[in-house]
Amino acid sequence: MELTGGLPTFWELERKPRLLVVEDDNDIGNMLKMCFMPLGIDVTVTLLGREGLALFSTQLFDLVMLDVNLPDIDGFEVIKVIKTSSNQSVPVYFLTQRDERAYKLEGLGLGADDYITKPFDLEELKLRVQVGLKHRQNYLKVAEYNQVGETSSHVFISYSHKDSDYTHKLAEEIERHNIPVWIDDRIDYGTRWPHVIQEKIDTCKAFVLIMSDNARASDWVNNELTYAHGKGKKIFPLLLKGNVWLAVASLQYVNVKTRRLPEESFYKTLLDALT
Repeated sequence: MELTGGLPTFWELERKPRLLVVEDDNDIGNMLKMCFMPLGIDVTVTLLGREGLALFSTQLFDLVMLDVNLPDIDGFEVIKVIKTSSNQSVPVYFLTQRDERAYKLEGLGLGADDYITKPFDLEELKLRVQVGLKHRQNYLKVAEYNQVGETSSHVFISYSHKDSDYTHKLAEEIERHNIPVWIDDRIDYGTRWPHVIQEKIDTCKAFVLIMSDNARASDWVNNELTYAHGKGKKIFPLLLKGNVWLAVASLQYVNVKTRRLPEESFYKTLLDALT
């Protein structure tokens, strides 16, 4: 996460990325501040959950680091409020000593983007924060494209979460071509999940299918493909691993088995589908 003119090299917005740390351990809070501020990230630290919510509701942040055990309300209550707010797209990372599986599942189930246990490796944490800030930046860019009306819709990516690394790289590259994209890590893990998926397929102009053995075994991916077919969506298959699926055998696909991103012609075809 190197600096260019006071900003991280990956950060393309004119302002600095902003990190909110809600942590009751002063030493850890100060360490995080000393770690990330020299990297061009503004860091605000608070000890209390309620104060963190007050800051979140009145200031702009791009990522929240949140402890589970806080002096007033616990971190789970904090994330519930964040993920039902108008800024629910902001990534939230739990940073906590609570390493029990039940706590991890509850945190991730409430919409946390990551769950990191103490003690943690600082260099690994920097990389995780970089990933979260990239997703946040991409979200803001897509929101801006939609607001100014540069495109009338978006690309929906259907994939197995076991192929997340490649999918996120692909999503970033699509957005770099000024094409709005939607993947399912941008919604809360709540009861409306199926409804949001359906809505996003309904409103997409292009449906990208990442074919792999993992995806073939996923009921979610198969259901999304069936629904997109039924809605007459333009489907763009990418073959990441395994064989071409019978359901899309008649369509031209892009072979990405080497895990390389598609050529420029692929993005031009996506853009043509949206306009």
